[in-house]
Amino acid sequence: MSDHLYETEISTLVDGFRRDGIEDSYRCLYCEASFVEGMIYGVEGGNAEAKMAASLHVARAHDGAFAALLTRRTAGLPAVQEKVLQLQYEGKSDAEIAQALGGKSGSTVRNHRFALRKRETESRAFLALMRLLDRKRPDTPRFIEYPAVMAAQDERAMVSESEAKAVESRHVRALPEGGISLTGWPKKQKDKLVLLHLIAGLFQEGRRYTEKEVNAILAPVWQDHVTIRRYLIEYRFLDRKTDCSEYWRL
Repeated sequence: MSDHLYETEISTLVDGFRRDGIEDSYRCLYCEASFVEGMIYGVEGGNAEAKMAASLHVARAHDGAFAALLTRRTAGLPAVQEKVLQLQYEGKSDAEIAQALGGKSGSTVRNHRFALRKRETESRAFLALMRLLDRKRPDTPRFIEYPAVMAAQDERAMVSESEAKAVESRHVRALPEGGISLTGWPKKQKDKLVLLHLIAGLFQEGRRYTEKEVNAILAPVWQDHVTIRRYLIEYRFLDRKTDCSEYWRL
């Protein structure tokens, strides 16, 4: 989802699922779950049509669209504002939020709330400007959208889509069964990030994997799949439990 966040309407992000007109279904933005129009799905407490089933899926599998968006840190908010936003969403009072922030004053909380609303207004204007730019200059290069928590948010992350395709063409070959295999591991850090981003796409968002499953996915990619797995963790494309019992895509 994050790779094409700019193409997703705000109303769709709010829902947490999108309408797929080709397949006549509702598809979750955060995993592969799909609900076909016209079918009835068994849900807790009864049955639901496809759209309602998709909504319930987002709520139960991903803790709702709010949590799914916030945990991916795609909004570019400072950590303290993320926390204030989360606590507001939970219905906490200014006094409770101030306490959760370490005993800050009520005025500090109000300042954060004001800053969030100001950011909302500015974001709307900025989105309009970028849409106008795309309309006027559709050939303007786009850049790879790395996870917001990636550990290398500097010039190494400034890679256009055309640059990424060039890196992939030099180092990647497609497998007959649909996977990918590396023909070599680059020395440049920027190229490594491009390949790690591509490899991370082999994992479904919202799904939990065992270490065995992770290794099975990575084994065809490169002979030293343990090193690839370590890089995915170090650069925050994947995360895992401390006991390595579960892995998931960030």
